[in-house]
Amino acid sequence: MQSVSDTVRSVSDHANGQVRNFLDNVEDLTRALRDVDTPDIAKVRAKVKIALAAAKSALDDTATQLRGQAQEVGQRTDTFVRDNPWQVIGIAAVVGLAVGIFASRRYD
Repeated sequence: MQSVSDTVRSVSDHANGQVRNFLDNVEDLTRALRDVDTPDIAKVRAKVKIALAAAKSALDDTATQLRGQAQEVGQRTDTFVRDNPWQVIGIAAVVGLAVGIFASRRYD
């Protein structure tokens, strides 16, 4: 069974990959426009390069921060479950009962 932090890491890595792919596509577009010699395109290309650098930096910072927070939440959850197993079993039972009731109403 996959732990919470492994799951969060997997989702985070996938999202990170998607954003990086988008940023790489934008870089490819700016490279393709390199041959166009108009002042307006040059201005836009410069702005995009600056924005890409800032976006990549922010992406790295956010990913690091999210991983840290996810690990902290996972550790807190693990501690709570170990310290209060009967409460967790009770909560799980109530949630299971509620899901069962809603599911049976849906099919009636």
